[in-house]
Amino acid sequence: MYTLGNVRLLGATTQGKTGRRPATEKRGISPVIATIILIAITIVIAIAVAGWVFGLFGSYSRTQPVTIIASASSCTTSGCSIKLSNQGGSAVTVVSASINGQTVSGFSAVSVVAGAPTSVSVPAPSGVTLVDGQTVQVQLGLSNGATLSTTLVVG
Repeated sequence: MYTLGNVRLLGATTQGKTGRRPATEKRGISPVIATIILIAITIVIAIAVAGWVFGLFGSYSRTQPVTIIASASSCTTSGCSIKLSNQGGSAVTVVSASINGQTVSGFSAVSVVAGAPTSVSVPAPSGVTLVDGQTVQVQLGLSNGATLSTTLVVG
């Protein structure tokens, strides 16, 4: 036993000598390895939380319940008729429409019930003339926040 002032040191070694551990004592992992493991766990948890908060993982697994039936859709010089199919469990409402990026003013909302195809009539926006043979981009905004888009030829 050694004393240093009024502090007693038990089993201390002096002059650079190191003590030996008993053979039965188990050694832990290195502090460097422990730090790397903790950082890796923190990064994985941060990615999981960010994915949950921003909805990144759900956007890849969900399918769109409302789709456009392109073969049954058509456009004339006065507007377009879009056929929609709803495979979801509840009705969805078409709340907005645009042709070639120009919003159709006065568009009346159309409900698309589950399980039944529905036709949506989209008149040409004011000031826009549709010509036979012209390719138009039609976009429909849904009440659930989704946007449907299709390209049709006027004819």
